[in-house]
Amino acid sequence: MSPDAEETADTEQRSATHGRLIEEDLPSLVRAAGWDSIGSLGEKSCLGTADLEEAVRETKWIGSSSASDVPPSEATAIAEDIARDAERLGWSPQEGSGPNGDRLYGATKEDLTLVVTHQTGGGRASLSLAIHSPCLEMPEGHTLTRSTLDPMYGSGDELYPGEDTSKFTNGEPKPLPDPSDDSSSPRP
Repeated sequence: MSPDAEETADTEQRSATHGRLIEEDLPSLVRAAGWDSIGSLGEKSCLGTADLEEAVRETKWIGSSSASDVPPSEATAIAEDIARDAERLGWSPQEGSGPNGDRLYGATKEDLTLVVTHQTGGGRASLSLAIHSPCLEMPEGHTLTRSTLDPMYGSGDELYPGEDTSKFTNGEPKPLPDPSDDSSSPRP
């Protein structure tokens, strides 16, 4: 195998590993928050372009969930519950409140980052939990992957070819998997 082919295989394998790791931990963290569904869980473009061919050249995995109308005291308590569960799962806490001062908790695991933020504005307060991987340059021909736990899985979106459209729930959140169930891994 040529060095370029090895690097391509390594990059795609690393991306798949990121997706699998996020999919393994996110349901537990969402449960710790007291929520019952994942908002999104998939590979996204890092380039901010609408051009499909260009968009898939640099990607990262993002998994998230959130709740609206969460008062500050409740947000702090939920963030503490998430932190306890994250550390049980092997996440290492990171100090700091983020660039906007809205980060209640941050942690890392391998090269993944977990952030819990509480944002207020317009009379509303939202609490969000997100895990993301670093951006990776992907080989030509790469296609984005989305977890079957993502409410939009199977929607027929051209960014995610090959999804099973029979599993589309019209964007409705899917139930969290049983904690002992590991059958919801991203497609290869």
